[in-house]
Amino acid sequence: MQPYPIKKCTMGYQKLEEVFMRPSSLRKRQKYLQVAAELFLEQGYEGTSLDQLIEHCGGSKLTLYNYFNDKQGLLKAVVVELTERLQLGLSIDVDADRVFREELLSFALKYLEFIYHPELLKLARLLMTQTKTAPELVAFFLERSSGHSQQALQDYLMHRQAMDKLVITDLAIASEQFLGALKGNRHFEALFGGQMLTSDEMKIYAKHAVDNFIRCYQS
Repeated sequence: MQPYPIKKCTMGYQKLEEVFMRPSSLRKRQKYLQVAAELFLEQGYEGTSLDQLIEHCGGSKLTLYNYFNDKQGLLKAVVVELTERLQLGLSIDVDADRVFREELLSFALKYLEFIYHPELLKLARLLMTQTKTAPELVAFFLERSSGHSQQALQDYLMHRQAMDKLVITDLAIASEQFLGALKGNRHFEALFGGQMLTSDEMKIYAKHAVDNFIRCYQS
C-alpha cells in the first residue's frame, strides 16, 4: 500500500533558528499560534492586534517579532498551522487489492470534510479581506489548501492510470475538475455564510462526482 499524503511544507516557511529552538520556546511559539488563530478567526485580521495577543499569552512585541517577523508573518504561520492540521487525514492509499472507486470515494469524502471544516471556512473568509493588501498571502493559502489537495490527487491518478485503465490526457485538469465537482455551488454559498452540507449530502456529492469521473475516464 502506497500513500499519497498532503505534503508537509512548514520547513520552508520557518526561520532556520526555529528548528533549533528550546522546548520552552517552541511551546511559547505554539501558544502564540493557538491564541492568534482564535483571535484572527473570531475578530478578523484588522480587528486583532499584537497587544491583544500579548495580553493573552504574555511576552513582548520583541518576542513576537523574533518568532514571526510581523503581524502578517504571524497570520502566515497560522495558515501553515491550520492547513497542515486539517489536512492530516487527507490522503489516498494506493492498494492493488482495493477497488479504484472505493479509494476515490474515500478521498472525496475526506476532501469535503476538509473544505467544509468551520476553521477553514473562517480562514478563507478572513483572507478574502486581504486580496488587495496581501495578495501573496492569499496565494500562499490557496497553494497550502486547494493546491496541495489537487497535487495529491494528481499524483494518485498518475499512479493508478495503468492499473485501472484510466484514459486521462491532462491529469492537472482532470484533478481540478473532480475537486470542482465536489465543491459545486454549495461550497461557494457556505463561504458567505450559507447552509453547510450535511454528512448525508456529502456522501451524495461524493458518489455523483466519483461516478461521473469514472464514466468519463475509465475505458
